[in-house]
Amino acid sequence: MSDVIRIPITAKGRDYLKRGGLWIFANEFQVKMNTLKKGQWAEFFFKEDFLGYGYVNPNSLIAGRICSLSPVKDRKEMFRHLIKKSLEKRNPSEKSFRAVFAESDHLPGLIIDVYKNKKTTVVAQSSTAGIDTAFDDLTSVIEEIFKPDEFVWRADGSIRNLEGVESFTKIIKGSESDLQNGVVAEGNLLIAADFYKGQKTGFFIDQRENRQHLMAQASGKSVLDLCSYSGGWGLSALKGGAASVTFVDQSTDAIKLVEKGMSLNKFTAPSRLVVKDVFEFFKEDPATYDVVICDPPAFVKSKKNIAQAEQAYFKLNLQAAKKLKPGGVLYSCSCSYHLSEEKFLEIVARTFQTLGLEGQMIYRGTQSPDHPWILNRPESHYLKCIAVKRIS
Repeated sequence: MSDVIRIPITAKGRDYLKRGGLWIFANEFQVKMNTLKKGQWAEFFFKEDFLGYGYVNPNSLIAGRICSLSPVKDRKEMFRHLIKKSLEKRNPSEKSFRAVFAESDHLPGLIIDVYKNKKTTVVAQSSTAGIDTAFDDLTSVIEEIFKPDEFVWRADGSIRNLEGVESFTKIIKGSESDLQNGVVAEGNLLIAADFYKGQKTGFFIDQRENRQHLMAQASGKSVLDLCSYSGGWGLSALKGGAASVTFVDQSTDAIKLVEKGMSLNKFTAPSRLVVKDVFEFFKEDPATYDVVICDPPAFVKSKKNIAQAEQAYFKLNLQAAKKLKPGGVLYSCSCSYHLSEEKFLEIVARTFQTLGLEGQMIYRGTQSPDHPWILNRPESHYLKCIAVKRIS
């Protein structure tokens, strides 16, 4: 631990940490940024008072991130303690779950997802320079705790560009071929996944409870799954007895995963697999549906493009609502942290108003509990999901 540096911060930075935040912004450092190295681990102080232990990145607006509010003598032991503590918040009976959710578990920049089917697959994701520099310690602890049959590091998210660090993917255990042909078990539903090159860690666990709500409503319904990726929503609808599902995604690889998922579950209900941009699909498809799912990727990457993103959400939801039969239900989602829940609801309400329709809120959901929402850490709440029924 001799490489740990000592950094004084301002009273403003101290006050933010005291309120439960784990970030220190560049203008709250009382040292020159050019004296710091990316990923350097540090102790933070206000005058002589110890405030936290974490790491720095002078290239980032969020220049400091805190892992421990107590002094740390052994960083590897700290990781072991924090990961074990995070598991106490989770349901061990889940076949697929997020074991570590960054700031929510005092491990900023780190995601660990666990997938259990016939074998245990762990996908760890680093988004910051500090987690990169702790790679060896974390790898050792993850193997010790989870004892995975397969283990891959994904360090390829767009946020790494803001950190000024290069992307990489590294297989610790298993083969590239097996990881690309993974299977996620969600209850009794099987979903094909690419843990090596797929989006995020290969699957979106955070929608579990929202998909369960759809499953319970889907019997006998015609369903449109927009931006389907591997088909988690649409496959859940089929599991719930949907009469038919149309999957739409612009990625051929995504639709291939849907096709695999259909086969894994031996679904025989009529389904269409469409490789197309959703707006092109809207132009060409005359059908209307009992259920439409609108779960796009995050449109808001930063505050500076929020107005543009709001317009994109409105445009997409407007077209999605047009595809509803009378009495049909729109499941609309946003995973953009910078778009508030209030603004998201306003956008969806405006789409129904624009179409001259009344929409009744029948469900309101958020991220799965294994993505803990820490109330005094607003950045930990990001996912919004609503189901709105067309009643006129």
